[in-house]
Amino acid sequence: MKKLLVGALLVLVFLAYSLPPYLTGGSRVPLDDQPNWYYGLLVGHILLGSVAMLAGLVQLGRRWFAKYHWIAGRIYVACALPVGLAAIAIGTVTPFGPVNAASNVTLGSLMLLFTALGVRAIVGGDVAAHRRWMLRSAALMYSVIINRILGPISFLVLDAAGVPESFMDSWGPAIVAWPSWLIAIGFCEWWLRRTPRRRTPGTRARNGKDPLRPGSERVSLSGGGGI
Repeated sequence: MKKLLVGALLVLVFLAYSLPPYLTGGSRVPLDDQPNWYYGLLVGHILLGSVAMLAGLVQLGRRWFAKYHWIAGRIYVACALPVGLAAIAIGTVTPFGPVNAASNVTLGSLMLLFTALGVRAIVGGDVAAHRRWMLRSAALMYSVIINRILGPISFLVLDAAGVPESFMDSWGPAIVAWPSWLIAIGFCEWWLRRTPRRRTPGTRARNGKDPLRPGSERVSLSGGGGI
């Protein structure tokens, strides 16, 4: 429960910091020379991502919110897919340069892939695979929090090292972009490999029950928290 509360606090603090400008027509990224569709898609990306992050908290706290698993899971997927698509579109025209663009496009593509594989797994009744793919998807979704933490730290370190401000403006965001989600997905993979499994991977749901609905034999997923 303590881990869930800490995670919820981090997410709520992040949302309290990130959302306000976009609710009032503002932005935390430069909008100069961007296409007409950019800002609307950016706002949608951020709002849907916020909903997905909140739905993910319900999933990670499965011991306390198990009966809401199937509802929160559908909300997460409904948001994660357009969030991934928007990340790809926004990433191609990011004002932070081609290295950052490559990171955003890769991140969005992997989020789409992991979420789609998670949905395919649960439709096929493979709950263990579903859990693994959705945890990877969630790791990418929450990696933006790591990005916001690494950003100021990296700039302080570079400034202390005497790196020219022009370099930090040009390359700083790119230097932070890749490590942010690579750290998140790397930690996720480590977690998946260290978590004891009570069920054999690939186990199928029986008796035609929906694995995501309350009362199903498979609502309680093996090891750790699940999405």
